[in-house]
Amino acid sequence: MKSLILALTAVTVPLTPAAQPALDWGPCDNGMECATITVPLDWQHPDGREVTLALGRLKAIGPSQGTVLVNYGGPGAPGVKVMGSGVLSPGTQPFEQLRQHMDIVTWDPRGYGLGGASTPTMDWSCLNSLPHKGMPTPPTSSAGFAQLAASNAAVANACRAQDPALFDHMDTLANVRDMDAIRQALGRSRLNLYMGSYGGVYGQTYADLYPDRVRTMVIDGSGDHSGDFDRAQDAIARDNVLRLRRFSDWCAAETTCALHGQDVPKVAAAALDDWASKVAMSGRLIRGDRKDFPQLATDLAKAQHGDKSAFPDPGMGYPVSECHEWPAPRSFAELTATTARLARVDPVLGAAGTMIAFTLACVSWPGTVDNPPRPLPRGLPPLLAVGTWDDFPATDRVVSRVPGSGFVSHDGGGHELYATGNACVIALVDKYFLTGVPPKAVC
Repeated sequence: MKSLILALTAVTVPLTPAAQPALDWGPCDNGMECATITVPLDWQHPDGREVTLALGRLKAIGPSQGTVLVNYGGPGAPGVKVMGSGVLSPGTQPFEQLRQHMDIVTWDPRGYGLGGASTPTMDWSCLNSLPHKGMPTPPTSSAGFAQLAASNAAVANACRAQDPALFDHMDTLANVRDMDAIRQALGRSRLNLYMGSYGGVYGQTYADLYPDRVRTMVIDGSGDHSGDFDRAQDAIARDNVLRLRRFSDWCAAETTCALHGQDVPKVAAAALDDWASKVAMSGRLIRGDRKDFPQLATDLAKAQHGDKSAFPDPGMGYPVSECHEWPAPRSFAELTATTARLARVDPVLGAAGTMIAFTLACVSWPGTVDNPPRPLPRGLPPLLAVGTWDDFPATDRVVSRVPGSGFVSHDGGGHELYATGNACVIALVDKYFLTGVPPKAVC
């Protein structure tokens, strides 16, 4: 059985798309304009099979000062559908003011479907009969590691069989080359990028391949794809220690907390004694707000007495793109060393609170990690990090590597603050897109 990673393959020289015909925009849902663009399925073979991408646009109401290209993450979130779902309704809305001066363009990433209009797509009903549905549990032996590898390969190949070429070309590198084809079709020499959640990986990769084509870029609540992978996991583990401490400090100060007066980290470590519940706890700390703390305390108190129903296996999507972007453990020995290291950093959640939990699903995945994390190039314009108290640290680590960059942080929970309508964030982000000067602010 092939391991996922024989080596971290270097990214090939970026491809410049062939000249694109002018886009034929026409009216579509919710006051948007829509068009399509045709691109190669395999960018290394531009004369072969093609993919049709659906585009959506909020056309600038006044003279256009440029284009903002938007990705909402996922990966695979259908941008046209998401942007059209209420963006023009009254009230504080993302892009509502910005479109007075700029065109706002999004697209449905290739292959996913999920309500998007790009074609062709995979039929994900292939997952319904597969045995491997939840978050993989770390094996406890070399034989268990081999069994995990075989299970992962069976899951991947069952869906890959319906359209191997499409399955193999739904990764970030393919999408980033699609982004540059969209840029060219729009007639823009440079893009302004709003990259939310996993879209931040798209943004970091685009900046790496096409640094001279970035005018501004907002990364809103994303992961670190431009630093050393192992060090990034250590940093996430340290973030988790701080997240749990914040919750613990609240409980110590709040007499109504169900665990008031107890050592909360010790309770969590003892009560959440399996991998799935630790992963679930990590997710609740990452996405939680202060208003969620009372329920979290109550649920931990129940878990303390054996009822862990509030911390179920979180499951996971089908990582058809992500396994090309993050290195998975290559052996049981490597996995054991990694989990031991992360347990020293975070004795409560350890590796379960990091991307190691996710990459277990990538062991023996078809293909290679052809887009591994790597440093951003020099010469990028100042970028802007946006994030909540939970997803800001990793985003800020990315952006702070680019001189002159700025940040907008929010002292509370949430995710993709600009896209979900935080008025303070929207005003600051809009100004950055227009001026190119990033703020340093707290919302």
